[in-house]
Amino acid sequence: MPHIPPHVYIPFLVLLSMGISRCYPRTIRIGRLLIMPFLMVVVGVRGFMELFPFVHPSSLLAGVAGAVLGIMVGYHHVRRWTISVDRAAGTLSVPGDVMMFVIILSSFLFEVCLHYLVESGTVSAGNLLLQVAAAAIWALFAGMSVGRNLNLSSRFFKADLAAPQVLTR
Repeated sequence: MPHIPPHVYIPFLVLLSMGISRCYPRTIRIGRLLIMPFLMVVVGVRGFMELFPFVHPSSLLAGVAGAVLGIMVGYHHVRRWTISVDRAAGTLSVPGDVMMFVIILSSFLFEVCLHYLVESGTVSAGNLLLQVAAAAIWALFAGMSVGRNLNLSSRFFKADLAAPQVLTR
């Protein structure tokens, strides 16, 4: 794909490896729960502002709606997981899940297609419907990551400090 700049592949490969690692059970430090939501928000905002420098109020509303929906989906997706929490060590063990891998691949594909549509002249960047849809979709992807990690971190902080615990719901 000659229209994709080479510097785009490096973050994609990093995010791809992060997504693949989340498909397997692992033990993570609580601070790492901030990384993926932060990256998803930064990538979404950067991509949106690059294509649409003048944000329409309806796009903001669509972004908020997409984020709320994404947070709800992400939060409820992990609520039935059985996790192991060790508050003293600051870690939690989570099962493998393909959700982040799918989010990463979908968001990259969405951004590539969106940039292609605008840069090829197929759709104008001034198209309000495109701007609203892009805001909602990018916010949905970021919200799913935020909701997922919000659930895990809240369960971590609810756990007893004394001994490692296995938590369900």
